[in-house]
Amino acid sequence: MTQQSTLDLGVTFRDNRNQAVHSWYPYVEGFSADYVRQKLARRGGITNVYDPFGGSGTVQVVASHAGIASAYSEINPFMSFVAETKVNAARRAKQHQAEFQASAKEFLKRLHSDHFERNAKLVDLSPYHEAFPKRDFFEEDHLRTLLAIKDLACQIGDDREWLRDLLLLAVASNAVASSHMTRRADLRRRRPNEYVTRVVNVQGFVHSTVEQMVRDINMIPDQSAAMTKLSEDCRQVLSGESDRFDLAITSPPYLNGTNYFRNTKIELWILDFIKAEKELPGLCRRAVTAGINNVSKTRTLDHTYKSVEEVASALDAASPDKRIPLLVRQYFSDMTQVFRAVEHSLKRGGEFIFDIGDSKFYGVHVPTDRLLVEVAESVGLEVVSDEVIARRYSRDRSALHQVEIIFRKG
Repeated sequence: MTQQSTLDLGVTFRDNRNQAVHSWYPYVEGFSADYVRQKLARRGGITNVYDPFGGSGTVQVVASHAGIASAYSEINPFMSFVAETKVNAARRAKQHQAEFQASAKEFLKRLHSDHFERNAKLVDLSPYHEAFPKRDFFEEDHLRTLLAIKDLACQIGDDREWLRDLLLLAVASNAVASSHMTRRADLRRRRPNEYVTRVVNVQGFVHSTVEQMVRDINMIPDQSAAMTKLSEDCRQVLSGESDRFDLAITSPPYLNGTNYFRNTKIELWILDFIKAEKELPGLCRRAVTAGINNVSKTRTLDHTYKSVEEVASALDAASPDKRIPLLVRQYFSDMTQVFRAVEHSLKRGGEFIFDIGDSKFYGVHVPTDRLLVEVAESVGLEVVSDEVIARRYSRDRSALHQVEIIFRKG
């Protein structure tokens, strides 16, 4: 398993925390908006950009604010909601700015009313206990308040989907902060010595986010561009989407064992994308095999490579967890389909900017970037540039790296 170094070169989501719109939802796995701006400016003349792993929408937000149409793919329904809200709902709010400001003011007024306090005390928590049996992710009063705010958001935005979604994102983005949990690469319970001075003020958290949304929407360019969802699974090659995009840019799931669905299980439930934690494995199975939780012993490998098999065979001998070599084999098979679909969707001469890191399991180094170059070339993409952009370390503290590779459709 691998860890991100504390040293980075401006390519992580950390840089987005104080940026308008981008900071509405903290996403550990995201990458830097400044990095995307730089790449769009370097390329020039772009009319349409695609992110095959859309995540929290960093590429789409940057493109939209630059007046560039964008598209994305994303299997996680909550992350798709985040991106749609940050781009398309925000654009609608900008177009109806006076209405949005008045509605936000009414929402905040009702949020602090005696009527709201009474309603919060009556919230039924049985759906939560059914979804997460014997899990105490929250103090019950905090959860009741969070769910009451969700109900208020739906009431205020009842006939305006864009408004409702903005208010619901303000609720969801504060769900983990209002809980006993924290996200440090993976979602986990806070340790006793963490956040010892923390004061949970659920209404205050959401209030601050909505005020930030009002300020940020005022800053969105009047001529921001729309975004479309191309597909849930980026491996799907859509016949009508050939030669569409000038540029694709992404940071795909790393081969590191992260369960991207489990990390958002609280938000998925809060916004009704799942009814129970037991639904998470079904989502995992639909995604690119990048973590142990979506390895399947029954899957057929559609694509194999001698170089990948050499690494996987070394892991067969070294790893006590027999899922690890299977994870490696399935990851590169799945990524072949990703590259094939992206190549299909790019215009001739279009570029694919790809941010990836290598991995190490049980002493066996997996040169993910080198192996993916071979995969990309097998589907007709050529390497334009290949640059190390950050240093990382494995759990045994041996050196790893993060690489930017730029491919071109020849």
